[in-house]
Amino acid sequence: MSLKFFPDKTLRQICEPIKKIDAEIHELSRKMLVLMKINNGIGLAAPQVGITKRLFVCEIENKPLILINPHIIQTSGESKMIEGCLSLPERNVNIKRSHKLLVKGFDSQGKEMQYEMAGLWARVIQHEMDHLDGILICDYDKNMQKKIKKNMQDVMDL
Repeated sequence: MSLKFFPDKTLRQICEPIKKIDAEIHELSRKMLVLMKINNGIGLAAPQVGITKRLFVCEIENKPLILINPHIIQTSGESKMIEGCLSLPERNVNIKRSHKLLVKGFDSQGKEMQYEMAGLWARVIQHEMDHLDGILICDYDKNMQKKIKKNMQDVMDL
């Protein structure tokens, strides 16, 4: 298992729901947590490892969270913060997101879970949810989009 980097096509795909939560999904989520930690991340979504399924993992202060087929039920408040992404190394974007949220999904054992999150937890969940819908942090910054397009054109002109 390895990280996918922009402009890998997998990162732009809308992920499919997971129909069966089994030992394979449990093992995938475990491996994703390990890969995330090795790369000093606090969140990792399945498309970032080339799998177009609705699954992400995150960990803050040694508290891991695995969510399968997540849905954000409710949001409130707003805050801005600079975000990075393992799939877009060395790029940071100041993004406005909801400060609090209520999210529902399944854990790696197939148990339905619901969490009320705030602050960094809420931000990471929203960031990873974006990945499941093919949205990247560069989509929040028009200047970064222009730079990326120019860099890609420069590479193609070589």
